[in-house]
Order: sequence, then C-alpha cells, then structure tokens
Amino acid sequence: MLSLSLFIIGSIFGSFYNVCIYRLPNDLDVISKRSFCTTCKYKIPFYLNVPIISYILNLGKCKNCKSKINISYLVVEILTAILFVYAYSLYGLNVKSLAYIIFYSGLLIIFFTDLKYYLILDKITIPLSLLGLIFTFFKHNPFDVNIFSSIIGGVIGYLIIYIIRFLFFKVRKVEGMGLGDAKLFLMVGIWLGVKSIYLILASSAITGAIVGSLIIYLYKKDKNFQIPYGCFIVIASALYPYLGSAFYNLI
Repeated sequence: MLSLSLFIIGSIFGSFYNVCIYRLPNDLDVISKRSFCTTCKYKIPFYLNVPIISYILNLGKCKNCKSKINISYLVVEILTAILFVYAYSLYGLNVKSLAYIIFYSGLLIIFFTDLKYYLILDKITIPLSLLGLIFTFFKHNPFDVNIFSSIIGGVIGYLIIYIIRFLFFKVRKVEGMGLGDAKLFLMVGIWLGVKSIYLILASSAITGAIVGSLIIYLYKKDKNFQIPYGCFIVIASALYPYLGSAFYNLI
C-alpha cells in the first residue's frame, strides 16, 4: 500500500517536473499558473490533469485542439513514480531516500531541458550542488561519498570542463561546450565524488561522439551539428552508482 502511495505521489511530482521542463527555459511561472496546452493554450481542468492516466485516456492528445502531446510528458511521470518507489526500496523512509530522489529528479529535469532546449539551467544545478554539499556534510549522501571527495569532485568536475571549453575556443574560435556542462559536472562531482569524474567524462564523451557521428551520417547533418551533450552526462551520472565500482574493479 505504501509503495502504491509513493508511486502516486511520484507521478504527481513528475507532472510538476514536466511543468518545470517546459516553463523554466521559457522564463514562465512554475507555481501560480494552471497547466495549459502548449499549442492552443487551453487551460487544463484538474480532472483532465491526472498524471499518467490522463495522457493514456486522451491518447496523448490535447482534449481541446487534439494536437499531439509529446510522449516525454508520460515518460517523466512514469520514471518519477518509479524513482519514488525505488528510493524507498533502497533506503526506506529516511533522509537518504529523500536525497536520492532529489539527485535523480534533478538529472531527469536536466536531461529533458537539454534535449528539448539545449539548456542546462543554473536554477537546477546550483541549488542541487548546494543541497549535495549539505547532505554530504551531514552524512546523508545516498552514495556514501565523504565531504572531502565531494568538494574535490565538484571543483575538479567544473575545472575540467571549463579548461576543455577554454582550449576548444582558443583553437576553433567557437564554443564547443557551454558553462552549463561545467556546472552540471560541478553538481555531479559533489554528489558522486571525485572518483566519478573520470568515468563519467570518458563515457559521456565517447557515447556523445558515437551518437553525434551516427546522426550526422544517417541524417546528413552538418559536421557542426550540435548535440545535447548534457544528456550523455546525465545518463553516465545516473548509471555510475551501479556500474562505477564494477569498472574500477576491472582496472
């Protein structure tokens, strides 16, 4: 019963995350304004705004104008619902569970803002970096990272991307990476510790290069085609707590 309750609560938070994903990059209010269709601006009544269920019953379309609603809305709600239940299964009802939910919720929002708008927002990364330090300082980091590793991880994560960005600009005279990527690595380093930086950087860069090359080849894009690199950082960061130890045990 508790797991079902957490699933429902998680789906409600997922609905709110969808609001953040759309409104924060567009500088819109995320609190006071009612949900609306992004195509026809129809204000959605509460009985048509039930997480997961409304999307399925309306076949992924706006009830008013019948325009398609991006499936990412459903994906975010389902993933967030699962996240709440999974965090509880790992840690029970305690502070570590809350910290786990906050970290992965941040990654989820960042993934979709970067995917849709090529934006990694300071409004997400900076508060989450501070929260990561607080949880770690009080020994509630869900990944058992100590405060020294957390601080060093954040500093090194930020500086590595900043230096790469600086050198790329000096050589190519164009920005290869944004400061948003650096701040994302700051956040990730704080939460996951200094050991995570190398593996996340390497795996995200390799995966991003492969996917980018395939997109350029298959869809005949220009070689300067921009890919949302933050998405690959997010995926690598999300998987690190589960695959990182296995990787380091092999080397």
